Amino acid sequence: MRGGAERTGAETRRRNEDNSVRVTNLSEDTREPDLLELFRTFGPVSFVYVAIDQKTGLSRGFGFVNFVNKEDAERAINKLNGYGYDNLILRVEWATPR
Repeated sequence: MRGGAERTGAETRRRNEDNSVRVTNLSEDTREPDLLELFRTFGPVSFVYVAIDQKTGLSRGFGFVNFVNKEDAERAINKLNGYGYDNLILRVEWATPR
């Protein structure tokens, strides 16, 4: 069973949206373990997702990171927005709700 499965859908969705960070300008080689390694230095991460093109198997250039604590997410945004990673400059911001 996945972590958080015992929570109600509304509670999980609200928690994730409040602490969710969108990362853009990722290289096509970036994978979820790469983002986890980069972001977990700011605090506990509950979820990492990198969008992958189904035809090519390469990253589509964006992903999401959900933190357990909102303060950790805010610190990550402040430190990593504009950060050089894999020869590109990352854009890190709050994710907009679905």
